[in-house]
Amino acid sequence: MCGFVTFVNFKSKNLEEDNFLKLKAIYKHRGPDDIRLEKNQNNLILFRRLKIIDLTKNANQPFSSDDSKVKLIFNGEIYNFLEIRKELLELKTKFKSKSDTEVILKSYLTWGVNFIKKLRGMFSIVIIDNRLKKVLFFRDHFGQKPLFYTFYKDGIILSSEIKDIIKFTKKFSINKKIVEKYLLRSWTDDNKQTFFKDIYSLEPASVGIFSKNLFKIEKYWNLDITQKKIYNKDEFSEIFNNTIKLHLRSDVPVAFALSGGIDSSSIVKTSLQFNLKKFKTFSIIPKFKNENNESDLINQFVKSNKINHQNFGFNLQKNDNILEDIISVQDEPLNNPTFIYQYLLRKKISESGFKVLLTGEGGDEVFGGYTRMYIPYLIEQFISKNKKVNDIVKKNIYFVTGENPDLILNRAKNYYKNYKKIKNDVEDIGVFDVLEIENKKDLKNNSFFNETKPNMKNYFKKFLLNHIYKRDLPAILRQDDRNSMSNSIENRTPMIDHKLVEYIFSLDSKIFIKDGVTKYILKDFMKYKLNKNQLFSKKIGRPGISENIIFSNYYDKFMDLLSTNKYQINLVDKNKIKNLLKKSKKNHNLKFNNTFFRILNVLIWKESLTTKI
Repeated sequence: MCGFVTFVNFKSKNLEEDNFLKLKAIYKHRGPDDIRLEKNQNNLILFRRLKIIDLTKNANQPFSSDDSKVKLIFNGEIYNFLEIRKELLELKTKFKSKSDTEVILKSYLTWGVNFIKKLRGMFSIVIIDNRLKKVLFFRDHFGQKPLFYTFYKDGIILSSEIKDIIKFTKKFSINKKIVEKYLLRSWTDDNKQTFFKDIYSLEPASVGIFSKNLFKIEKYWNLDITQKKIYNKDEFSEIFNNTIKLHLRSDVPVAFALSGGIDSSSIVKTSLQFNLKKFKTFSIIPKFKNENNESDLINQFVKSNKINHQNFGFNLQKNDNILEDIISVQDEPLNNPTFIYQYLLRKKISESGFKVLLTGEGGDEVFGGYTRMYIPYLIEQFISKNKKVNDIVKKNIYFVTGENPDLILNRAKNYYKNYKKIKNDVEDIGVFDVLEIENKKDLKNNSFFNETKPNMKNYFKKFLLNHIYKRDLPAILRQDDRNSMSNSIENRTPMIDHKLVEYIFSLDSKIFIKDGVTKYILKDFMKYKLNKNQLFSKKIGRPGISENIIFSNYYDKFMDLLSTNKYQINLVDKNKIKNLLKKSKKNHNLKFNNTFFRILNVLIWKESLTTKI
């Protein structure tokens, strides 16, 4: 796990090395164990290493072919590198290290660009091939590891973070359309656009090719959702266990983020059977009484499994400038206040001496865990077929959501009947009462709204895909990567291993939610390994709510930022927001808090841009 930035220019020898050297000072967090600056005929490379696999200097990057004509830099982990290495050894390939990095290089030299189809892991990879006078750059299947690019003076800059591109080019401009999308729906990272104009993010499962006269991006993998295999518990068990086993490969001790939910508990429970030598679990216990708190479930799990565990309680009121710190790390606004706690937790994990962290992120998106997924479930299984929803389904919906199931059913029926007229997706549209929007009728044409419609084939699976590639997971992965790597921690997410996801999405959609039980596949697999409270408790959610940030930490600063003329924002009438903010605090009205949080983020982000260059 590492961080890099490279500037490649096949048309000019002026690579601005002095300017490039300045990047060394801002890049230590992604790799404090080793730093390399390398100048070649047509490229500059700055690489920082966080040592996880093969801790010797033999694994330092950049990696070169024997004739030095091919250079490789890589950020991430290839979990099946030992299996690929064995295959290469059978082809008489020689190695000088025991690293996954060298396996990637030798795979490319052996199989060409098709090597990418052998990799199982998270990665951003850059290959500078001077034999072909080309740069090839790859990003993993779901975009776990970042890879940003921009074009600069006939060349291309590729980087793990946006701040390096800005620091090197000494210029930036705000992408107003992305800011507007964020304010409207909180969506981020769902396409190649970033909050900065002309700085792009390589999309997941993609390869970019750059040369003197060519630039193109292609997909190397797509998730097949058309199959309808029958769920087999033993088959799933083998795949899930192997996935966790691969994700535990490390030459340093591993830590686990543990919540009271089934995703992280399943990962920890499954990991215990592999006889880990040194590990520890960590949890967040918020200090605010109105925060989601899973301490009872966490403590039950820890006690029954006798594991080394530590709870951390965070009082946000004692963390001054926490948003400023995180936005500086992220380079872009946060879309959810829960990531503030995630950032603080990773600080503590790093201070405890761990460099690898396994989390349960992606479980809700892949297995169908969000309560909003009852909408496509009810439509696909009942409403579109005019079937009656039985009492067992209703009982389980109530148990998971705490809501009257008939209200959820009516919501699904209304959406199914009127989706062509509804100007938004199935979620709350209160944000439109806060922002200044002229053409509300045209909002349905914006690509960032829910692209799935009830008349589509495989509607439920496409709804999940919308969350995996658009709605939730991209933002989660971006913010997890920056929060972790800012504390020199490698964040691993086994729930979105692409082989595991391929199997799950090959199953009939009926098994994702069965009889109203969300995440049925995972719960069925774990039903004799976890207690009933963990398996079937009401979904609580992570701690972190906008109210505490806005009114406990940032109310005065928020009002100050709204009062200045420095930072103008499209769609935002500052005087209107000030009045709404005052009334909300006075009446303890939480209706607009999520929108307030996003506006506050944009204001602090804009303020931070004055220090970017």
